[in-house]
Amino acid sequence: MGHILGDAFPYVAGAFKIIVLCIGGYFAIKWHFEEDRRVREAKGEVFDKVSYMKKLAIIITSLISLVLLIVLVVYATNWYLD
Repeated sequence: MGHILGDAFPYVAGAFKIIVLCIGGYFAIKWHFEEDRRVREAKGEVFDKVSYMKKLAIIITSLISLVLLIVLVVYATNWYLD
């Protein structure tokens, strides 16, 4: 695999897989929370709304974690293959 595309494929495929799995996991968790909310609202229970700052903190933390995970996978793979 001396070609540049052949050398980069494991990194691109691994990063793509991680991104797709994270997005799928996000939507799965979101669906379960929304389903639980729908069931509780049907029972008459009241939810407190999440503040804007808390949502922003969760999103930023998630993005930083995702970037760090991708960097870790790339460096670990590069270290292991060398």
